[in-house]
Amino acid sequence: MKIAISVSDGFVSGPGEGDEVWIIDIKDDGSYEVVERYENPAKYAQQVRGVFMLRSVLDHGVDKVILSEIGPPGYRWAIEKGIKIYIFEGRVEDAIRAFIEGRLTEAQGPTHSEHHGYHGHHHHRHIEGFGEYDFLKPYVSGGMVIADLGCGEGYYCNFFKDYASRLYCVDIDETAIEEVRRRFSNYGNITMLNEDITRTSIPSGSVDLAFMSNVFHDIEDKDAAVREVGRILKPGGRLLIIEFKKDVIFGPPFKLSPEEVEHYFSKEGFVREGYAEVSPYHYMLVLKKVR
Repeated sequence: MKIAISVSDGFVSGPGEGDEVWIIDIKDDGSYEVVERYENPAKYAQQVRGVFMLRSVLDHGVDKVILSEIGPPGYRWAIEKGIKIYIFEGRVEDAIRAFIEGRLTEAQGPTHSEHHGYHGHHHHRHIEGFGEYDFLKPYVSGGMVIADLGCGEGYYCNFFKDYASRLYCVDIDETAIEEVRRRFSNYGNITMLNEDITRTSIPSGSVDLAFMSNVFHDIEDKDAAVREVGRILKPGGRLLIIEFKKDVIFGPPFKLSPEEVEHYFSKEGFVREGYAEVSPYHYMLVLKKVR
């Protein structure tokens, strides 16, 4: 029997985040062998990249996959194609042993309710260990104009909608925006935009608060994204930007430190106003537009 694992630095990863895909042949006697390792094709996908990894697994004749997480689009695709998903966080060797010993059960749904999409690649990991939205509450107030840039299927839109006089939910992934429309069509304060976040139709100088979660590191033209955030924000407006910490094993291969993010935005007149660790894996930088 063969299984596939998405791998980064020897640890199980998400389908769109692993550097490599390993094909493991499990013998009847409980031994196993890595029979193939190949570069994860998701690294070069522009949208819903986890599906590209899953498709490659099928092309290799494998229908059982171990992942650290799976979002709704990837899970739906896997079920349609008959792929069985098993979830494990940790080292690849431990995941294989857990599978052989029958300690892994087939996933019955996505590991998080939403994914975040953006210009470039798609991946989102729900931030665990804190009250659902508690870390955002100090930065919002009633009547704000808010832009969720790379909103995915609306996980954070669901929070911002209760504060915003106007909420822009922006994503380049048409499927994600359709899900936002399905969930929030009854809210008159939400505008859904199926657009590249480096080139939106949001009016200049109209936004009080911009937000990006697990988005900025993977934008190809970061300077364009910075200019666009600067364009839409009012003077004194803020950007909340969540990214993976550089020293954690989970998340994308390419990560940005707070100082690197700050450097990009300083070129457009942003200054750091705050910093918080919002999970064991993530930090949030608060940047203010001062010019």
